[in-house]
Amino acid sequence: MGVAIIALLLVGAVAAWACKNDKTARIIGVGVALVNVALAIFMTVRVSLEGEQITNLFGQTIRIGYLECFMACIFGIIGFLIVWASVSMISHDVEQKKIPMFYGLVLILLCTLNAVVFFEGLLGVFISIELSSFAAAGIVIVKNQKENVHAGLKYLSLSILGSTLVLMGMIILYSQTGSLSISGIGAVIQSAGFMAEKQSYVIWSFALISGGIAFKAALFPCHIWLPDAHGTAPSPSSAILSSLVLKAYIVFYMKMLFGAVGFELIASTGMRNLLNVIMVVGVVAMICGSVLAIMQTDIKRMIAYSSVAQMGYIFMGIGIGTELGLFAALFHILAHAVTKSGLFLVAGSIIEQTHNRDLTKMGGIGRLMPVTMALFTIGGLSMIGIPLFVGFNSKWNFATAIVDSSRYWLLIPLSVSALLNALYYLPVVIRAFFGKEAKEMTDPLGSKERPIKDLMPLIILAVGVIVFGVYAGPVSDFLHKGISFLTSIAH
Repeated sequence: MGVAIIALLLVGAVAAWACKNDKTARIIGVGVALVNVALAIFMTVRVSLEGEQITNLFGQTIRIGYLECFMACIFGIIGFLIVWASVSMISHDVEQKKIPMFYGLVLILLCTLNAVVFFEGLLGVFISIELSSFAAAGIVIVKNQKENVHAGLKYLSLSILGSTLVLMGMIILYSQTGSLSISGIGAVIQSAGFMAEKQSYVIWSFALISGGIAFKAALFPCHIWLPDAHGTAPSPSSAILSSLVLKAYIVFYMKMLFGAVGFELIASTGMRNLLNVIMVVGVVAMICGSVLAIMQTDIKRMIAYSSVAQMGYIFMGIGIGTELGLFAALFHILAHAVTKSGLFLVAGSIIEQTHNRDLTKMGGIGRLMPVTMALFTIGGLSMIGIPLFVGFNSKWNFATAIVDSSRYWLLIPLSVSALLNALYYLPVVIRAFFGKEAKEMTDPLGSKERPIKDLMPLIILAVGVIVFGVYAGPVSDFLHKGISFLTSIAH
């Protein structure tokens, strides 16, 4: 089924790009994305009933387990909602003749992101990582303005640097283990006596991979490409970059760390020191990303810097180095994907309808766009960590992992980060609905609101924020099964 998803998205990308009519490209994009959702759900049901699925593509093994299904569903469902939303939004940012190219690039990107997660062999993973970098840069540059070209090239340059570091780490691992598969590398690393003799090689290889993933996933201070790329890209592109692209590389990194090395070796060897560094950098990113977000007046750059902070949460969870820490990081991938995709699409709607992106000039906008700002409020409250929203569950999971690991000091930056989130999301909401500007607003209620049919993908995302906030049990159980399976791959 993994092969079917990759093939579907690849064929759909070629078809969308090749067609001359922008309306046809939209139909192909939405149709292919919808079928992708069906395949991802079917694959998940099949793995739940039958267990791991192993197939082969171009000589590379594709291993589909619980984590792969989890990510396939995120890529599929969130990707479909973003593509659906783009149908009524993309003309605002992209020339009509380039719209087929946009949908072609989006489908190629979804294809390569799935491949990064699906492939067991490092060669297939690396090729997919490189192709995804070019596709991701493409959906920024497709807007065809000077600042977009600059931002896209900046992203591509730093992304290639990250890929190079990842490749160097892979080469060291291959030289010492003789394997290019995650399970094969894990079998050697976890064999008796290997770490005693080759520990320094393993640590250096993972240090290089960690540095590369830091650039790919925009971990502070390797985030310098992200604000420009997210801030200038078409809003659907920003939503894809933030909610989906960053996550594929992180999941590959998780599979390498906890699948190949494992929790026990991490805790008992020098790998623990490397994870301590990752944990501390994650904490710094949580705080610095939020401080930088507070300083912004451009709505999309504010949300972009918020993503830097959210990546910090995920890397803190990885750095904790326990099963609960990994679970918290994985659940936050879902929470961030659902919430941040909606926030970027809301920001795009505001910019499109008001031709304004300056937060200081959005007083009273809640009276002009009540539904849109209600959706923004839901996303903002989730990011802060208010109960009944998925962001609260995510922060609860991190707190539980922190207490379980006895690293109680991490509760302080976790709390401070939540407070900082409130300092840049709540003022936007308060200014939109209350205050002098809202009272003096003379335009009729809802005069700038987009049609509800165009807002439906955003509404569904907001509903997801609430649903996963009050009923996260099945997802949590599924992730725990995925973690248990991940740690058994090399055995």
